[in-house]
Amino acid sequence: MKNRLIVTLSDIHGSKQYSVHEIMKKVVPTVLLILILIGVGSSVYINILTTKLTKIKKISAEYQVQNENLNVQQKELIAAIQESSEKYTSVKTKLLEVEDMIGIGPDINASFQARLEEERTKATESLRITLHEKELSDMQKTLLSNIIPNGKPLSYKRVSSPFGYRTHPTKKNHSFHPALDLTAKHGTPIYAPASGVVVYAKRKGAYGNFLLLAHSFGFKTAYGHLSRFAVKSGDYVSKGDVIAYVGSTGRSTGPHLHYEIRYLTKWLDPKKFMHLDLENINNISANITSVNWDSILKQIEKLISLAKT
Repeated sequence: MKNRLIVTLSDIHGSKQYSVHEIMKKVVPTVLLILILIGVGSSVYINILTTKLTKIKKISAEYQVQNENLNVQQKELIAAIQESSEKYTSVKTKLLEVEDMIGIGPDINASFQARLEEERTKATESLRITLHEKELSDMQKTLLSNIIPNGKPLSYKRVSSPFGYRTHPTKKNHSFHPALDLTAKHGTPIYAPASGVVVYAKRKGAYGNFLLLAHSFGFKTAYGHLSRFAVKSGDYVSKGDVIAYVGSTGRSTGPHLHYEIRYLTKWLDPKKFMHLDLENINNISANITSVNWDSILKQIEKLISLAKT
């Protein structure tokens, strides 16, 4: 009976004996111990998971509250931005109306209030001594029409975008357009509206092929989206010379000329200059009040006097 375990079971019917191998005596306690350890370990692990889950739920609830607060703040900010945008658009529209009334574009360096005061002073002085009060001689008209941009720089079909605030055709934002866009066939020649010097003639960002002419008395004219140049930087050009050709380079939706007229630190409406010619240039100060014509005419008189000596 070595290595055997005898188990006796008794009841009212008698006793029965069962023998169990000795190995079972070791296996059963071991299995029971393992099961107990697994149970205890599982209980501890479940408690740990439950604690972590409780913390996660608490943190999640806090984040949800924060997210709701952020959503409320975001809605308030969006409403405030929308309101500010509407106010800004309204102010820009009013600014355009005022600038159109006094015939100026935005000054590059000065505030609107400073520009308004400056232009009011200049306009008052300019209108006080106009060309209506003092008729120009033929010599003065000839000089003025040759050195001040005037007339049409090309034969065009229509004005596709006017001078002033507009909705940009490609970017779709409301912005100031300091030029006239004149549609014409690709390759249409462009003529110098006054004598001057080529300051710039090469590629320039959204302008594409870009040309800049410097004229007398602080005037400049600029030309964008050109297909090619007829002049180069440093060239002197006379009024009526071909300087470039219409194209659609840069940020452009089709062949046209982007035409700017600049005076010192301002952009001026090219349309007013395009209506001038040798016959009606005598009315230049009445039509364009943002330029100190009296000072310019004095310099022209000096040039004529020097030519006569």
